[in-house]
Amino acid sequence: MTLIRGFKRSITKVGRAAAYSPAGLEFARALLASRADSPVRRIIKAKGLEGRIRRIASESLPPGIYFAKLTIGGWESWKGKPFRLFQDGKVVYGNKVEPPARGFPLEYRNIMVTSDDISHFTLDIDAPYELKIGRGAFTTPQQLKYDDQYGVEQHGDVFYSLRGNTTNPKKMLITFPGFGPSTTRISYAVSYLKDLTDADLKDTLMVCFQDRYLVAGSYMMVDNAGRPLDHRVRHAIDGLRSRFHIDQAAMLFFGASKGGTIAIQYAKYFPNASLLLAVPQMNLPYYFSKPFFKDNLFRNPALRDTDQPEDRLRRYFAEGRKIDYFYTNSDELSNHSLIELISDVPNLAKYRIDGQHSDVARAALPAMLGIIRRFLKGPVDQQFGCEELRTFRHGQTVQVQVRVDPAASEVTGANWFIEGWNGRTRFLQLMTEHSYNFVKYTSMEQSLFPAYDSIDQLSSVVAMEATGTTWTGSLPGPVKPGTRIPKLKMSSQPLTLHAESASEYVILDGDAFARYRYRCHRLASDGDTMEIHFVPDAEAEVAEALSGDISRRIAYKAVIQPLDGWSMADLVALRFVIAAGVQRLLIVVHGDGYVQASEVLSAVDWDDVCLLNRESEAVLAGAGQQ
Repeated sequence: MTLIRGFKRSITKVGRAAAYSPAGLEFARALLASRADSPVRRIIKAKGLEGRIRRIASESLPPGIYFAKLTIGGWESWKGKPFRLFQDGKVVYGNKVEPPARGFPLEYRNIMVTSDDISHFTLDIDAPYELKIGRGAFTTPQQLKYDDQYGVEQHGDVFYSLRGNTTNPKKMLITFPGFGPSTTRISYAVSYLKDLTDADLKDTLMVCFQDRYLVAGSYMMVDNAGRPLDHRVRHAIDGLRSRFHIDQAAMLFFGASKGGTIAIQYAKYFPNASLLLAVPQMNLPYYFSKPFFKDNLFRNPALRDTDQPEDRLRRYFAEGRKIDYFYTNSDELSNHSLIELISDVPNLAKYRIDGQHSDVARAALPAMLGIIRRFLKGPVDQQFGCEELRTFRHGQTVQVQVRVDPAASEVTGANWFIEGWNGRTRFLQLMTEHSYNFVKYTSMEQSLFPAYDSIDQLSSVVAMEATGTTWTGSLPGPVKPGTRIPKLKMSSQPLTLHAESASEYVILDGDAFARYRYRCHRLASDGDTMEIHFVPDAEAEVAEALSGDISRRIAYKAVIQPLDGWSMADLVALRFVIAAGVQRLLIVVHGDGYVQASEVLSAVDWDDVCLLNRESEAVLAGAGQQ
């Protein structure tokens, strides 16, 4: 007990060095690895030492790297405004000011810094602030209570809780967490899926990982020191799988939002496992370019240098892996124009949900729980009769309404879908239940799009219950989209910086899409600028702009031909500059459409952008360097 009491004493410089030495780290981890009801753990809790011991056990950082906690006072005057914390003139963290949990200060914990001298730090807003720096991770009483409630334990540098059958499981369900609010007192959650019962999990080991790195998680790609986590997380998963002799085909990886992206990352080591994904991010630098991330995760080079989730998922598509993917068209930041357009992929089921990013998992919860329970306990399938089909055309969209038989009308609490096929890919569009329980229909927000949906391949209506029971009824006839809107061939190919011949690229956002033909090639490996020419013909030769401007070095040059007007031209420009990984963006508009183009392109959300009209060689819009 003397050692335990030692943690409570004020820690001197020598004491800190001893506490955070390898021996101190191992001792702290051994204490936390003891049973929660053991005498030593009870003493630790009674004396209020758990938070301090967890700090020491958190992670062994290399010399010269520290954890920092920033507390901002008077935040009300800065609500919604951006802020940045500088160390010696370099940004180490930034975000937008949001209200903290009621009754608590506004804190940002576990910012990684390379000095423990607070005189090296400044904040770029005129608000009072406090900065604490130490060798151990900062936490809160609420986080400790949460970890205790859900059984989260530390295993080396990896954190997870175990549920279900921990003695002789035959299957594994591995879950990964999404983001919480940036100012929450519980920064690191788990995807515990409380709806699943012990009976559901009687044959299954459920492993709920916690993304306990950096301020709010690192997508479990790097630890707090920026070192890759791959081998440590893989070792944790494979160690549990090997211990219980579980076949890879009896593994399911699940995650929503950030958790879905992490699931994609670690499923690569288990090629026979299945995936259940909801709104994962396909391109991390693109997703991190939005205000909440651009001064924190966007600046982390490790998250750019790794394989992007889109690339890995495309490999899974080529391998024919079993994937259930829930998404919404109103989430182009996450989708990156992949899942909306991909087709003819075997073993892929696409579930399109109306609403925004945060709505999908909640709206589709019965279907996702049903998929999980079918994995856990096996499928239960029922048939019903679909007695009537009606089709409605509104502008560029099509809606359907069906009448189901009495047996199906008694199904409650399920997700209803209209189902069809895009080649070998199963496509399901969420439907709405009418006040008459025998009527199901697609609302305006759930409309089908003749331009790119295979409407004539819709064949059935499906009800997915959270219990795992799936009801299916064949449509009484085909859905007829009409001939007024032609079906377009939409490319699902990724954007590339190495397109010597003209390629097609499509962006989809909500109910709108835009197609482009483009060429792109590298000019200078040490360049700092992405140069984009919007032209009437992608095949035309185009000279470099500002060839005499020695302040700019062109890294890549793209020639882009819009095929559907200027809609979303700002997004395609943003995707190019982020793919190039450079600081500056130079856009040149050719032809007579520069007035309309400037209205769209001047809205590109990038700090250092210059927009030119090639014909007059005048600057139409621009922003200063970062």
